[in-house]
Amino acid sequence: MALLPLRPYTVMANIGDGAGVLAIPLAKFLWGGKVYAVDSQEASVAALRQRVTDIRLGNLTVLKSDGDGVPLDAGSMDGVLLTWALSRASEGNQLLSQAIAAVKKGGWCAVIEWRPEAQSGDTPSVAQRLPLAEVERMGKEAGLRVTLHRELNEQSYLVLLAK
Repeated sequence: MALLPLRPYTVMANIGDGAGVLAIPLAKFLWGGKVYAVDSQEASVAALRQRVTDIRLGNLTVLKSDGDGVPLDAGSMDGVLLTWALSRASEGNQLLSQAIAAVKKGGWCAVIEWRPEAQSGDTPSVAQRLPLAEVERMGKEAGLRVTLHRELNEQSYLVLLAK
């Protein structure tokens, strides 16, 4: 979270973090803002909705997407975080375009993805993983500029794009 341009009043979406691993801490930090957690898996959405109810987080809304679609209004977000979503999407470019469309002018889009050489049982196949340079290229082609890229650990990296 320290690498994201967050302010307590930020309105943002977290796409692909079904269990709320990042969405819940983000909502707690953004006490004057709002977080929309978006996922396509019904079981993850239902489980996260229950967790949000149990911990009484009023500024976290859980939305179910239909496949690669993003149920967010254009220009409604200060920022969007795609958490391991591009490599799992059937149309990564389309998902990124829809996420970017939801971001206000001057906003940001952050992408966390698996490194191609990551060794873990819960990652997409090596063929599905996107190298950091590919995510940067996708962002630039969408009209964004890369403001930061960082290796988070031996398995993941983050790319921060500005609109």
